[in-house]
Amino acid sequence: MSSRLSDYAFELSPTQIAQYPPEPRGSNRLMVLHRETGQIEHRSFADLVEYLDEGDVLVYNNSLPFPCLLVGHKERSTSPVEVLLLRELDPETHLWNAMVEPARKIRVGNKIYFYNSALTAEVVDNTTSRERAIRFIVPPGESFSALIDSIGRMALPRYITRPYREQDFRDFLPVWEGIMGSVQAPDASLPFTRLLIRQLQVKGVDLVPVTLHVGTANFRTIEVEDLFKFSMDAEYFEVSAEAAERVNEARRQGKRVLVVGVSTLRAVESSLSAYGHLKAGADWTVKFLFPPYRCQIPTALLTQFHLPKSAGFIATATFGGYTPVRKAYETALEKGYQWGCYGDLLLVI
Repeated sequence: MSSRLSDYAFELSPTQIAQYPPEPRGSNRLMVLHRETGQIEHRSFADLVEYLDEGDVLVYNNSLPFPCLLVGHKERSTSPVEVLLLRELDPETHLWNAMVEPARKIRVGNKIYFYNSALTAEVVDNTTSRERAIRFIVPPGESFSALIDSIGRMALPRYITRPYREQDFRDFLPVWEGIMGSVQAPDASLPFTRLLIRQLQVKGVDLVPVTLHVGTANFRTIEVEDLFKFSMDAEYFEVSAEAAERVNEARRQGKRVLVVGVSTLRAVESSLSAYGHLKAGADWTVKFLFPPYRCQIPTALLTQFHLPKSAGFIATATFGGYTPVRKAYETALEKGYQWGCYGDLLLVI
């Protein structure tokens, strides 16, 4: 196990970063890693149902992305300004914390006008070097949420380098119902189809939702070699009493507890009782999963292949073991697996 950032570096060709979702949805490849033996299987994502049995629990993040990326311009300027909505600070005054680009040109007092909309905004404070507190000015009789829906776009990860498409709005949403609040989609949820969900339910697998609103932690790069010195940004999560009981009961019965995605892993590992059980609650988490931490709740993890030196890759190695996961990534590189939110999946059991 390693807590040095350089140990999570690897060469990833841009051609192995999926720019589009597979058609049809769910036709991704699936690598299965048996962490105790290091055995690797090459399967299809639809085969996931074969690795779960009656009474097993699949825990997923029901937070959904919203169209949080707005494009406008400053007064007396035509240069585009991107405003990425991160967190609502005051719903009554429409005050938000947002990441702006180019940040160096956006100062307190600047007004931003959004294309094809009567919506405007004023910068009222600097929160970090790249973030601003922004108050939106909504015309009388207009709905703020409707205005956002009409001009906002899904905030695709920056490694998606192609132009934005209208169908990205649909492709970037998981098929299950949930709660709007994430900046980006919980990636490992995207390949699920209604057919696969139905197959899991028919087999007796219990699907349990928790909530973690994916925020700025998804955009931060890790720049310190010693991972003990890295601080994650806070993200809001909720675990209901029902979800905690269903997961704990499965664990008592020796059933498999599969968490879908690193965001779900963060949520459940941030809500531990003193006895190592999942507990109900709602809070903000800054938990950074890296070795030598030992995950308490899940017995299996389903996740995308994450970029080099990313918190997602480090969390995957924390759960599955550095050496087995590193070997799985090397194999995926050799076999042409696809990386990123629209890429292939890794099941660690």
